[in-house]
Amino acid sequence: MKPLTPFAAQWSALSALLDEALNLPAPDREAWLAGLSGERLTHREALGALLARQADIETGDFLSALPWLEPPSSAPGHGLGPGSEVGAYRLIEAIGQGGMGSVWLAERADGLVQRQVALKLPRVTWGDTFAERLAREREILASLAHPHIARLYDAGVDAHGRPYLAMEYVQGEPIDAYCRHHALPLRERVALLLQVMAAVAHAHARLVVHRDLKPSNILVTSEGQASLLDFGIAKLLDGEQTQATALTEQSGRALTLDYASPEQIRGEPLGTASDIYSMAVVAYEVLADVRPYRLKRGSAAELEEVIAGAEVPSASSASTDPALRKQLRGDLDAILNHALKKSAAERYPTMEAFAQDLRRWLDGEPVQAQPDRIAYRAAKFVGRHRLQVAAGAAVVAALVAGTGISAWQAHEARRAAAEARTQTATAAAVKTFMERVFLANSGDQADPKRAREMTARALLDQGAARLEIDLRNAPEARLQLYATLAGLYGEMELKEQAYSLADKRLALARELHGVPSLAVAQALIARAQFFVTGDKQKEALSLLSEATASMNAVPPLDPDYASTRVELGVTLADAYQRQTPLQALPYAERAVTSATAQQFPGQRVKALRIQADVLSRLERNAEAQAALKEVASMIEGDHSLGWHDVVDVYSNLADLQSRAGQRADAEASYKRALVLWSDGAGATQDLAIIHNRLAISHYISGQYAEAVEASRTSAEWARQLPPDTPLGLFPATFLGNHGRALNAWGHSEEALSVINEGLGMIAHRQQATGQPAVEHEGPLQAFRAEALIDLGRLSEAEHAVKRCWELLGDNRTHQITFANNARRAFWVASGQANKALDDFSQSPRPSSPDPSATARWRAQQAMFEMAAGDATAAQHDAEAALAMIHEDPNRAYLRYPEGIASFALGQALLAQGDAKSATAALTHAEELYRGMYDAVLSLQLARLLSVQARALDRIQDTENAKRKEAEARAIRARHRGDVVKSPR
Repeated sequence: MKPLTPFAAQWSALSALLDEALNLPAPDREAWLAGLSGERLTHREALGALLARQADIETGDFLSALPWLEPPSSAPGHGLGPGSEVGAYRLIEAIGQGGMGSVWLAERADGLVQRQVALKLPRVTWGDTFAERLAREREILASLAHPHIARLYDAGVDAHGRPYLAMEYVQGEPIDAYCRHHALPLRERVALLLQVMAAVAHAHARLVVHRDLKPSNILVTSEGQASLLDFGIAKLLDGEQTQATALTEQSGRALTLDYASPEQIRGEPLGTASDIYSMAVVAYEVLADVRPYRLKRGSAAELEEVIAGAEVPSASSASTDPALRKQLRGDLDAILNHALKKSAAERYPTMEAFAQDLRRWLDGEPVQAQPDRIAYRAAKFVGRHRLQVAAGAAVVAALVAGTGISAWQAHEARRAAAEARTQTATAAAVKTFMERVFLANSGDQADPKRAREMTARALLDQGAARLEIDLRNAPEARLQLYATLAGLYGEMELKEQAYSLADKRLALARELHGVPSLAVAQALIARAQFFVTGDKQKEALSLLSEATASMNAVPPLDPDYASTRVELGVTLADAYQRQTPLQALPYAERAVTSATAQQFPGQRVKALRIQADVLSRLERNAEAQAALKEVASMIEGDHSLGWHDVVDVYSNLADLQSRAGQRADAEASYKRALVLWSDGAGATQDLAIIHNRLAISHYISGQYAEAVEASRTSAEWARQLPPDTPLGLFPATFLGNHGRALNAWGHSEEALSVINEGLGMIAHRQQATGQPAVEHEGPLQAFRAEALIDLGRLSEAEHAVKRCWELLGDNRTHQITFANNARRAFWVASGQANKALDDFSQSPRPSSPDPSATARWRAQQAMFEMAAGDATAAQHDAEAALAMIHEDPNRAYLRYPEGIASFALGQALLAQGDAKSATAALTHAEELYRGMYDAVLSLQLARLLSVQARALDRIQDTENAKRKEAEARAIRARHRGDVVKSPR
């Protein structure tokens, strides 16, 4: 079979649009096609061709080798029509068409059974895939017997080798259309949904996940009975995940995007939670008469993005019917919201639990999706028993006014007194224990000198060892100190000890307070935070799901409840932002809002920093900057909010400003960070980090001397660290950046030595840990290649480039730029400039928030074009780049692109015979180069001077030409020996 070659590249978008078109009556499709706009418009021609052939593709059957639209005449199934016989069945009329199969209304031809059936059979034979699908559907349906699942009557293969399924013929409307056409009241719509949910729960109980729940697969008969259809892409469960088959490995994602779960969008293994989500989307549409997601562009890509990360608006706010809005508000909103959680772990655990909450709503009982508050339960009780409550109200009022209140007050007083005694005893035990620990290094000990020499780590270890013994009879104090000591170990990067104490805290909280309880929720959150920082997001999210359940099940009476709830939100945001930034954003926004509303400034600072990181990853630079500025302002106003973090905040802000092309702002932020560091903010390592980042900013701006000096500070700090530093390989990165700056400035020999030193650190660390260091070694190999190229050692440079590509070739982050730059530089140096030009031209155009990015790109393009000998193109791009740079308010920070564009322009004009104009351009380039490079050692300056000498010679300025060429030769001679070292 031939693939659908013309459509394969756009198939994922076409599939969703085809579903939309084929849900319309045939006469309406032409108008729908004509009304396509935006991204959808680009698919009009392909959709027209597919619709003309009635190729509405069945959900989940999108394989990499798609069926040819016009099967050969010999294909089984060709020529089938009313009256044709398939096995024991006679076809009456076609009632459904799909890319892989068709569905016919049929009857028994042998007269054995007088009933009509829906006969599913292939449109063409498609290898073993369709047979597998039909066989699996037969097996699944054979295991399911439920009044709301369309029954399987027969299955087989006819004399022509055509497999078929004979299924119950359901004459009805899709559930959403049925509800609209019959103007069904809300309670009756819920009752219909409960029929479907019972069918799905039946399938789940038999380890079957449907995977394609949508209105068109749920038909409602004229008698108001729902039937669930099409288990063609269902999967059998194996434990908690779906069992893979040859077919599902090819078409694992259900591509009816409107009803897909976030885990389907992400291509993750599916369980019953995916059906719960899809059922919730169907319920949302049936109850509110709208779908949950509103799109601006209307593209499949946008829909995937929204499903994976955007918050679902409440059904009551989305519905356009005022009566529906009122009825949906409250419990139904809460039920749908709970079932539509992005995290599978946060949804209802089973379809039956989902259905049970809807039954509670029908019966006027409290629903599990709502917080378990006394006032809420009381309101529900009154709603169910209005007459009884009204009749007894006077008596109740009298009792409450008398002994009831007195008894309650006495109980509360006893409870408060007991709690106060416990807190007092706990505080005293904690104080005594901490005094004993820290007195261990006082001069009053038996060996005062040795005691005073005890390190903080030794004191901490001693305290942890004594905890179970000294406080065995004070469990609440022990619980508190587990938290304190775990936090201290965490601050010291002693992870194993921190994890152990956090686990002990959790176990003790469960023993003392039971589940659910606030103490257990707090311990779960603390343990999850260690998982987050340890890059174990799956484990963290599992604990946070448990903490959420615990918080939802306890009344908000404890004074610490509100702050714990906010801390839970902050930790959830942190966990998601390290895994899926788009999914993290709503969590971060809610955490900021909650911390603000509850007036918890410390947690607001945490939440804002996470929000800034998420926004930065999503390239929403301006919003990320605003969040960091607010954090910096808060900390400078109140040092207790994170004085040790303020340097890092300004450093991150400067990075964002640098990426946005706000060079002056970035420089000011880096300088502010340095001032604060000198005022005592931050840690020792922060000074090295700031200088490293400042060096990178200077490098990007073409301020190579400044980059060398800034990076020297971080490199010298890195050299002083022990080989097993908890900072890992960042010190090696600092050395690499120093080497890169040195090489750019012109000091290639010294640069190579520094870079090799950094690579030595990496090799030592790898040998000790056995762990790869791709993101650290890759860039350093690129920098090493560039230094070797400038030293003329091309054979060694080629090996370094290859090693760099081995490490970074599959890396789609910004680090791939290092590999690209090194390889292109090697190609140019080895006489393969055309390769470099082709590679650069095919790379994506810049999408950076930096408005200067396009000018930089055009300047580099001109440089490669000139190296490849295309003077005309080089002149065009160089002039375009210079025009943009001259208009740029950040021109002072664009010395590098302005310099290389001027050099390329001068070379291009000279090649085209305009020596006079070339001289002017080259003179301007020389001014810029002398400001960027070391005039004593820079090969870049030497190359420019040689070209300038040729241009001067052409206009017969012989003396200046000789002087320029002599200077160029002297620079090259010195560079080969690198006899002049950079100033210190």
